[in-house]
Amino acid sequence: MPVYNSGKWLFESLPRLIDSLKEANITKAEIIVVDDGSIDGSTDGILNIPCPYKIKIIKQKNSGRFLARKKGIDESKYRNVLLIDSRVLIDKGSISFIFNSKKNSKQMQVWNGHVNIDKEGNIFARFWDALVLIAWRRYFSNPRECSYGLADFDYYPKGTGCFLVPKKIIVKAIDAFLLQTTDLRNSSDDTLLIRIIATNNNINLSPEFSCTYYSRNTFKKYIAHAHVRGRLFVDGFLRPGNRFFVPLIVFLSLCLFVPVLLVLQPHLLGPSIILLIVLWLIELTVSLILIGIKDALSLWILSPIFAIAYGLGIIISSFRIASRLFRGYIAGLNANNPNK
Repeated sequence: MPVYNSGKWLFESLPRLIDSLKEANITKAEIIVVDDGSIDGSTDGILNIPCPYKIKIIKQKNSGRFLARKKGIDESKYRNVLLIDSRVLIDKGSISFIFNSKKNSKQMQVWNGHVNIDKEGNIFARFWDALVLIAWRRYFSNPRECSYGLADFDYYPKGTGCFLVPKKIIVKAIDAFLLQTTDLRNSSDDTLLIRIIATNNNINLSPEFSCTYYSRNTFKKYIAHAHVRGRLFVDGFLRPGNRFFVPLIVFLSLCLFVPVLLVLQPHLLGPSIILLIVLWLIELTVSLILIGIKDALSLWILSPIFAIAYGLGIIISSFRIASRLFRGYIAGLNANNPNK
């Protein structure tokens, strides 16, 4: 469990996890909490939580979620690893369901949690839930036990906020992950990492293995989270052969082309604004057809703000990648021409 300034959540998520482990009659387990440079005393007092299992606290300087998870996995000693975030409360019966399934089939070893978002009184949580319901409609239109591999990877939900996997599989995936990224703080530790796992293992889903996620509930935190997700989206999908690669290239091309066009042809600014308003209204219509009215309105109201924050995250991350590639290219030229 990676933790960053999430102290208040640990006293809800840890007892729920402990109860779920006991319910599954698991006697050999450890709970590893990795404090990723928190400044709010996140882990203070958690050793006082009644627990029949060892709770191990690891503290490190702030290095990002991936390295916090990797540290916990490196320190783990049992065959299976459950990755779970501090704002995630695992639902009753989930771990029992998983281990009964694992006993019955060797193909059911890797499980992605079915995530229910607590939306009560939180427009930001409703926005994220609406986005998920539409993006992963193949599953959420009819939640059921199923599995997916690399071929249909981009049509199903995935995330390391609640993810159970044999340690040997995720350690191997992390080794491959480290070869594919050079910016660990801004790397997609869910999409990209799970994509690597899906190369040789089916990812299983079921409403019976579920959890409840508590989203950010302030405007400032919503903006920051959207920006981060934009950066991570680039690392997860700016790679040929996936569902979002072409739309991402189109978006980045438009970000370069449209501002230049509007500078050269300023009379197009008005029609462009009208086009955006029309698209915004179309979004509302489609959302009302696909999801509930409260979720659709939350998506519609917040989507312009989301587009800016998320889009800036995409642009900044893409610029960083381009800069690294350019520096690598220049370094290669200098290596091949030592006299220059």
